Amino acid sequence: MIRVDGLTVRVPGFVLDHISFTIPAGRVGVVTGPTGAGKSTLLETIAGVRNASSGRVMLDDNDVSRLPPESRTVGLVYQQAWLFPHLSATRNIAYSAREQRVVDNLIELLQLQALLEKPVTTLSGGERQLIALARALARAPRTLLLDEPFAAMDSSLRAAVRRAVLDWASARGMTTLLVTHDASEAALDGSIQLRLDRGSLLAPT
Repeated sequence: MIRVDGLTVRVPGFVLDHISFTIPAGRVGVVTGPTGAGKSTLLETIAGVRNASSGRVMLDDNDVSRLPPESRTVGLVYQQAWLFPHLSATRNIAYSAREQRVVDNLIELLQLQALLEKPVTTLSGGERQLIALARALARAPRTLLLDEPFAAMDSSLRAAVRRAVLDWASARGMTTLLVTHDASEAALDGSIQLRLDRGSLLAPT
């Protein structure tokens, strides 16, 4: 479960103002809005990368507002994959994994076999995103935060990977919050729709 109560975040030149919403456990929330609306800032605050000025963040009924990122059991994947450049694709995925079996299952799920021993610096943008997604899922987070991680993939791959990732998360009870500009992602069946505009949360659609 993700619950945000009266969250206000101040960054230079911008305020994310008094945001409140709830995504029930195991569900998917989709955040849309124009560039500069505060979508990434919202995810980073839930993850603990940014500090809120006021309000609170609840994850699975625990108030994590003052906890550091490593104590929040959150997986965060950005639009630009941040991988360890000195590690192979396999070692990136396994870096925070709890079980090798999970790593093996994710490699099969996302069809990563051909990428495993390649230096990540040689991978395409879409391939890097696949590795970043697998690494986040391998950590078995309770909360999955996705900041447009499918954007670098071609259209034929994007829908299949999105479905695979969300199905994996749902089957393991993860609560997911997805930021997107993609109309097909914004209209995911069964998702909770949230829209940000100029730092304010508009009524769910």
